[in-house]
Amino acid sequence: MREIFTHQDFTRVGHFQSILEAAGIKTFIRNEYTHNSLTDIPSGVFFPSLCVVNPEDYEMALALLRPLYNTPATEGPDWKCPSCGEMVPGNFESCWNCKAEKKPA
Repeated sequence: MREIFTHQDFTRVGHFQSILEAAGIKTFIRNEYTHNSLTDIPSGVFFPSLCVVNPEDYEMALALLRPLYNTPATEGPDWKCPSCGEMVPGNFESCWNCKAEKKPA
C-alpha cells in the first residue's frame, strides 16, 4: 500500500478515490474516521490519506491525479442534493452520495 494524496478536506480525498476506483485501481483511505477535533492544532497526521493498495498501480494512479492536484477544490458554490439532501461540492455535477444530477441554475 502506498500513500498518494493527503488533504484536510475529506470530500477532495473521496473525489480522488472515486477517480482511481473508476479506473480499476483499488484504494484505501487512512484516517477516514479521524477528526482534527482531537487536538486544537490542525495536523496533517490526522488528515485523510488516499492510498493505492497495489504498489504496481501507483504510477498509473499518479498520472491520473497529477493534473488535479493544483486545481481549486470548488469552482462554484456548494449545492444541496435535491434527492437526498446531502451537501455537494460546487465542482461536482452529480451527488457523491446518491448520484442524482445537479439541477440547472
